[in-house]
Amino acid sequence: MSFDLKIENGDIKIDPSGKLTIVFDNEKLKQDIIKLLLTKKGDNKYHYNYGSDVGALKVGTVLDDELLKLDLTSSTEDAIKNLMSMQKIQSKRQVLSAGEVIVDILNIAVERDVADPRMFNIFISVLTQKLTTISESVSIKII
Repeated sequence: MSFDLKIENGDIKIDPSGKLTIVFDNEKLKQDIIKLLLTKKGDNKYHYNYGSDVGALKVGTVLDDELLKLDLTSSTEDAIKNLMSMQKIQSKRQVLSAGEVIVDILNIAVERDVADPRMFNIFISVLTQKLTTISESVSIKII
């Protein structure tokens, strides 16, 4: 089973005794999805394809709300499919728990934030090998 350091509010979480907190299984997968979507593709010099193009519009200024939502949905789906491919490669060298492996993307929905029209909320639901549904959301600001 793999694990990762727990990230909370953008920082590594340390418990009251001073030890690093770790995450695994479903909680690790949720954190992996958030990190994946918030990492700009190409920023990780050891894994150039890691990350997403979410928020990086490829067509210039987009005025149409539906086209923007479609771009965010497509970028999210591409990133998660890439994560699924990386999980297959990782599972050849390391035992992964059923709760941290994505089997299918169930839904990706994008909604404009009502409070700030520059913000978009991306809602993701995936199915794990453990047959649990993981739902997570990420907010992206389009400038």
